[in-house]
Amino acid sequence: MRRTDHSRPRRRTLVLAAAAVLAVPAVAVPAAVATEPSPSSADAEAAGLPSGNTAYRTLADYEADMAALVAEHPDLVKPVTLPYPTTSGRTVRGIEISTNVQADDGKPVFVDVGMHHGNEFPSGELTMEYAIDLVESAAAGDRYVTRLLDRARVVVVPIVNVDGFVRGRRQTDTNTDMNRNYGMGWLPISTGGAAPWSEPETRNIEWLLSTRQAVVFNTQHTCIQVVLYPPLQLAAGPAQDVGRLHALASEIAAIYGPGYDALPSAEDYETTGEAIDWAYYATRGLSITTETCPDSGVARTYQTQVLDVYDEHREAMFTALETAADPGQYAVIDGKGPKGAVLRITKAFDMYTSPYLQPDGSTRPTSFTTTLESDLTIDSRNGKFEWAVNPSYRPIPAYQEDGVHGFQTGFYEEPWILTCELPDGTVLQTVPVNVNLGETATVDLKECRREFHQARP
Repeated sequence: MRRTDHSRPRRRTLVLAAAAVLAVPAVAVPAAVATEPSPSSADAEAAGLPSGNTAYRTLADYEADMAALVAEHPDLVKPVTLPYPTTSGRTVRGIEISTNVQADDGKPVFVDVGMHHGNEFPSGELTMEYAIDLVESAAAGDRYVTRLLDRARVVVVPIVNVDGFVRGRRQTDTNTDMNRNYGMGWLPISTGGAAPWSEPETRNIEWLLSTRQAVVFNTQHTCIQVVLYPPLQLAAGPAQDVGRLHALASEIAAIYGPGYDALPSAEDYETTGEAIDWAYYATRGLSITTETCPDSGVARTYQTQVLDVYDEHREAMFTALETAADPGQYAVIDGKGPKGAVLRITKAFDMYTSPYLQPDGSTRPTSFTTTLESDLTIDSRNGKFEWAVNPSYRPIPAYQEDGVHGFQTGFYEEPWILTCELPDGTVLQTVPVNVNLGETATVDLKECRREFHQARP
């Protein structure tokens, strides 16, 4: 049963001096928010934002808040730097939150990101506030939050489209809507980018979800009242895990209020190349787009889009985190190996865009390769490990080499290829692992244990 009555800890203001941990140059508040009047401090007190903020952040504010969490709570927070600078050379940063966060413990993961669209400022605020809330609640000894963070990790990237945010506009600095640039089902629409995955911002999210076993992925948006899940096109037909996807989306929608709907993205409006479609069909993680907005006729201000919605948003994200921590929503690989060995799971497969006009005059899809790779270092003295992973059975997407074949019901049986390695990358044993949702696969690593101890002095 979901928790609905958990009280928040006392508000606090983060120490911005800690920004040296993640130093970035200051930038001006985007013009679209600089002119908006701030609510009174009494309003903030009533809403109880974890940060105590009363106005939209600048990029420097976001960086400082994340840096402060890392500096003040190194046992709970570590920085995450995404690998690709933006078109204009800016770094995309986030944080990872868990108890004993530095440990390599194989917990399931919830990935929460904001501002695919750089002018949807409340999406970044809500994402950042929830991160602060998690950390401050755990640091204050909140048993509910601590127990959740004992069981799962949370990766937060509040601004994935940094250039767009700095300029106060929806697109990246190549005039691309990064949420139309993901490869699966991509089409060369005017805002879709020069090619699938052409944008470094999109490749950052590909990297993030390809290297972490994200049980739940939420991308936060404004401004409608809906929680969406795959697919993006009606012709694709229902996702194989439509029951699980709808259950999560509808529970979250109900928390936000009676005006919110939960439905496949295609039933809201059809589009192509969005994050949730690729994420679900590549990883089988539960992937949702959460859109918040004031009721019709209510002005869109910091008060109505951040302060007034935060309590509900908090409960919604706890629902997502509880789902990520639920053993029925992921698979497990366990066993016993040598302490200090590196375990790695990989799989690689082709995926396809929608058919579109090619330079040779034909109309056909373009293929691209998705590679999933995660690693875990065995650090327990007895060598035992338990690793929460996405199922090895991948849902068959509608987009295929020869076109769109909708209403798929099956799964590809693609085993994880698990290697047991020396710290220098020398592979000592390779084991294929097939494991489905809610199942545990135990691997026999006797060969690795023998070779590891022979190789080590």
